[in-house]
Amino acid sequence: MAKNTGNKRIPVKHVRDKAKAAYEKQDHCYVCSSCDDLELHHFHSITILLETWARVKQYDISTDDGILAVRDEFIAEHRTELYDLVRTLCNKHHVNLHKIFGKAPNPNSVERQARWIDIQRDKHQGKEVTTKATTGSFFSSFI
Repeated sequence: MAKNTGNKRIPVKHVRDKAKAAYEKQDHCYVCSSCDDLELHHFHSITILLETWARVKQYDISTDDGILAVRDEFIAEHRTELYDLVRTLCNKHHVNLHKIFGKAPNPNSVERQARWIDIQRDKHQGKEVTTKATTGSFFSSFI
């Protein structure tokens, strides 16, 4: 990995770089089935998870060496959040989701994010949408 030149690299980038190889991004948007500009949406903000985890473990992740020393441990302990609690979305739907829930969504918003995605999918498919949309079997085993 290239050393940083000038600007300090944020710790979560090191985690994403390492974890990215194992991501299983689908070949279409979960909402609209588009195959263009696909992105992986994590229901849990990786930045918030990492910072909280490091604080609890009392790990210093303020340096490249510090995060590199513990990133494999973080990935191992957060496999569900990194690889299972995700959806493949096109850029349009991913951007819209983050307009509503923020750049780093609150950890308590996971069910609401999933509900929003399901509602958007139902709308796109022309299904009747109710305010009590369920998150389906995807989240029932995790939440």
